[in-house]
Amino acid sequence: MTALRRKAAAFAAEQGADKALVADVNLAVSEAATNAVKYGDESDQSSVGLMAEVSDGWLEFSVTDEGERFGKGSPDGLGLGLAIIARLCDDLKIIQEGAGTTVLMRFALR
Repeated sequence: MTALRRKAAAFAAEQGADKALVADVNLAVSEAATNAVKYGDESDQSSVGLMAEVSDGWLEFSVTDEGERFGKGSPDGLGLGLAIIARLCDDLKIIQEGAGTTVLMRFALR
């Protein structure tokens, strides 16, 4: 997780994001990666993916896992990380197609 958030923060900084936006990206990607590891596929073959790009003034990040879909309920706080992410980014989408989950986060470059 540390490597993913560092890569995301470095990418944001390289694209001209200010310190506050870099911090938001860092925390949001960290939360998404934490959820992916915690709720993703528990096999040794599982992985967490990170994609980053810039499009029309937006920083876009996606964190993908191969685990079970959300919505099964969790007594240990599933959803707090998503609430944090939603507060930090300008646009959030959760995609659950096939196996796994993708968290798409968009941040306006400022």
